[in-house]
Amino acid sequence: MNLRNWTKYHTYGLLIGIVTTAIAIPLTIVIYSWLNNYEIENYMYRFSINRVEKSKIISLASIANLAWFHTFLKRENWPLAMGIILATVLNLVAILYFKFLA
Repeated sequence: MNLRNWTKYHTYGLLIGIVTTAIAIPLTIVIYSWLNNYEIENYMYRFSINRVEKSKIISLASIANLAWFHTFLKRENWPLAMGIILATVLNLVAILYFKFLA
């Protein structure tokens, strides 16, 4: 993609993807702690300390972007869908950073 073709809709899609992941992270922690019979506070602390847990939770929270991506593809709104893809790629960079470098 050429940056000369970047529109405000690409930016909107990127922001939607980032905000969706940011909202989905606490929800994923709540669901994960409920399924494993942990207290939410303990798992939140574990998430903040353990880098492997961070990568797991971020990767699970990134699945929420699929709903937006599918919606924008059905409506043939390609710039918003591309923004969602770019947000998911940024999540991938964060996952790899926490998994291997941090």
